[in-house]
Amino acid sequence: MARPRKMTTEQMLLVVDSYYATKAEGNARLMKCSLIADYAANLGYVADGYDFRRNPEVREHIECLKIEAEVFAEETAVTAFKSLDVAGLIRNNPSMAQLTQALTELNDYWKRIYDHAEQISKENSALRKEKTEYQEGQKKSALSQEKLVNEYGELSQQNNKLIVENRYLRKMLRTYLYPDIANEILVQEKALKGSGEKKVTDTAFKDMTELGAPQSLREAASKDIFMQSEEERLISKMWELCDE
Repeated sequence: MARPRKMTTEQMLLVVDSYYATKAEGNARLMKCSLIADYAANLGYVADGYDFRRNPEVREHIECLKIEAEVFAEETAVTAFKSLDVAGLIRNNPSMAQLTQALTELNDYWKRIYDHAEQISKENSALRKEKTEYQEGQKKSALSQEKLVNEYGELSQQNNKLIVENRYLRKMLRTYLYPDIANEILVQEKALKGSGEKKVTDTAFKDMTELGAPQSLREAASKDIFMQSEEERLISKMWELCDE
């Protein structure tokens, strides 16, 4: 009958990880090669504790998991009050050496509690500082947003004003600086010989020759300004309804 085949290193590492996650559950004291070998046997493998201890790679992996478990236990330690049973302490440690050892262990316990509490206090202070900085950042962002909204409103008003002015100027250019109007005036005054073809409309020529001066911007753009004001009023009303 053939001898059962030993586990490979890869198989042993997989078994160790599975045992750590499902059986040890983060307890470093349970990370023993004999217990891991029993777990492997339940999975159908042929191995004993010596096989896990003899393999350097597997042994190193087990030690790493032990350290990880200890660190995790320290990080998740709960600060708790431990009542001191003075009578029981003296009764269970009758000699000076035993009492000294018991008190030393108790002192180490309270030292760990103090260190843990100090760590929590530092973390709490750091979190409070971060919270304060975050709140200050929020305030600055709110002020910056308000400033941008105001600037946008001002720029929007300026832009609307420039649109109206530009429309007025374009109209003035088309009406009063059109070359054919000047030529028509010269023809009427017989300072220029006409070709017989009239390119200027009667309305444009009448405005140029009969008006004392072109309309002012306010007069020419009064209708546009009224329309613009009406639009702003409607938009303002919409914002009021949204706020409600």
